[in-house]
Formats: sequence, C-alpha cells, structure tokens
Amino acid sequence: MSGLRRRETPSGTDTSYQQKGAELIMPSLVFNGNRIEARRESRRIILSRTGDDCSTAASVSVPLNDVDRATVVGHPHVSVSVLQKLMREGIPVSFISEKGHWYGTLHPDGDKNAARRLMQYRQQENPAVRLSCAKKVVRAKIRNQRRVLQRLAANRNESKASAHLDAVDTLRQLARTAGQAPDNESLRGIEGTAAARYFQRLGLFFPEAVPFNGRSRRPPRDAANALLSWTYTIVLSEVDAALRLQGLDPCFGWLHEVSAGTPALALDLLEPLRAPVCDLLVLNLLNHGILGPADFHVSAEDGGTYLNETARKKFFVHYESHMQRKFKPAPDAPHTDLRQCITRQVWGVLRLLENPETDEAGIFLMP
Repeated sequence: MSGLRRRETPSGTDTSYQQKGAELIMPSLVFNGNRIEARRESRRIILSRTGDDCSTAASVSVPLNDVDRATVVGHPHVSVSVLQKLMREGIPVSFISEKGHWYGTLHPDGDKNAARRLMQYRQQENPAVRLSCAKKVVRAKIRNQRRVLQRLAANRNESKASAHLDAVDTLRQLARTAGQAPDNESLRGIEGTAAARYFQRLGLFFPEAVPFNGRSRRPPRDAANALLSWTYTIVLSEVDAALRLQGLDPCFGWLHEVSAGTPALALDLLEPLRAPVCDLLVLNLLNHGILGPADFHVSAEDGGTYLNETARKKFFVHYESHMQRKFKPAPDAPHTDLRQCITRQVWGVLRLLENPETDEAGIFLMP
C-alpha cells in the first residue's frame, strides 16, 4: 500500500538536515520560505537556497527513505520532478501559506477502498448515527480540555484554587451534558460553551510577553492566536492525510456540517487533539522562550499577526519532537506517540462505520 511509512531511528543518531529554511526533522521534510530550491537526483532531494548572500552556500542532499511526509510553506521552488518522486514514494505533500492557510495536500495513489466511502455516505443519511459519533468527539474534546487545565494547575501548585476547581467542574458537567444532547445543534452549543470556559482559564498560563486575551482568527490578532491557529492547521493537515491513507473521505463528518471545501471529518478528529496536542505545544514554546514577540509580524494586508520564517523553522523542529515523544496512554499500555494516536483515531472511524455504538472508537483521551 502506498502511504506513510514508519521507520525506527537508532538512539543518538542525528537525522536532521538544516539548510537555511529547508529542514528534515525525521521523518518530516519542510520546504520553508520563498528562496528554497529543491530538485531531484535519483532517490534524493537536493536542497539549496537562492539569493546573492547565499551563492556560495552548500546544497544539502536528503535521502527519500528518511521521509514520511513533506510540507511546502510559502512559495519555494519545488520542481515537478520532486513532487512526482514524492508521490511515487508514497509521501503526501501539504501546501500551507505563510499566513497559515492550508491549501490542501497532494496525496499518493493509495488505498482506493470505495466500500469504506460507501459506508460513510450511508452513515451521512442517518442523523442518529451521526449524533452518536459526534457526541463521542465532543465528550472527548471537553475531557481533554479539563485534563489540560488540571495538568497546568498542578505545575503551578494551583490544583486547589477555587477558580481552577470551578473551571474543571464546569467542564466535567458539560462533558456529561454533551452525552445527552438531543441533536447536533445543541451539541455544538455545548462545545462552544466549554471552549469559552476553557480558553478563559487557559489564558492565565500564557507568558506576559505573549498574552492571550481571547480567541481570534481569520486573521489572528496577536502572537498567541497566531501560534494557536498555525498549530491547528499543521495538525489538521496530518489528520486529513491519515484519513485519505485509509481510503476515507475527509469531507463527511459527524459534528461539522458537510460544506464545499470543508474537511468535516478531519476537523472532527482534530477536536479532541486541540487542547492536549496543540495548546500544550504552544504554551511550551512560549513559556520556555523558544518563540517570543520578535518571532511574529503584523501583516499590512489584513492586520493579522503571523509567524515569520525563522519562527516557522523553530516551530517545526519542536513540533516534530513533540509529535514523536513517547508516552504511555495508560499505566498498563505500551508506549506510543501522538502520530500513532492520530492513526488510532482513524482506525476508530473504521470501527464506528461498522458499529456506531462501539466503545472502541479510538478517540484520544489525554492520560
């Protein structure tokens, strides 16, 4: 089967290539910036940087057996030959603007499982089934939001603070209420209420240099929101690729409405991942000074705040480490990582197609 390939890296082996904007951080290849050039030689990608000040810079040769996915940010010069080779090797390529807009992903010719799509289409015609699956997503999302707040409070010895206890109790009640929602509209209302309460509390954990004063998007109005939106976009592109790899249509979801150009199912599966995967990474990058005010700029075009090229480079290095860090989802469970959790969520979709009432939905719950 064509598609993503997992490879183990010997402990201590340095498999990262960095060439002024083009990085391979095992197993992701990122073309970051408008002055990157990429061409193919056999089963290797040759990376270089254009510009007068880079005329003597050495090229970097990347072996394709080290790559599972590629991301193109901005307008680097990536030849058709490179894209064709990535497709033949089963490597999906995501295209993202410098402002964090995901254009889409070029996918290899992988699993053409029409039977799975037919099951999805039939499920779309059953509102009760869609609601049952959507409830699982929203309950998991709210539980993960609650768990994130608990972890953050524990790190600051605030677990017994009244404001914290009030917030997590509210989220606990909302998760329970979500399980009783009579329809998708009511369920989305519960989700929105939980999100407002969660972000109200989450904002207290951002550093003073990069404050969070409420969620803003399209465009993001400050650095905190810029980094949140950017991170959500990157994870969404990975979820979409994982769905397509299994022959699923990412446009037919449960919680999100079907509409032109909306990857509803990918957005559904992103929801439980936002708090534990994306938000915690954002807080880590900002609170440890890995990214700061100087890493963002305000666009004269729309007034939004966005990451600059250097910030994107630093982001991808830490993002890759974050996604591959091993942990145990339960005391008696084997070690896993966040990418494997995305894959398990997709497998859960397959199980839900066969049995919407299954308890083995695979939706990620933060330990």
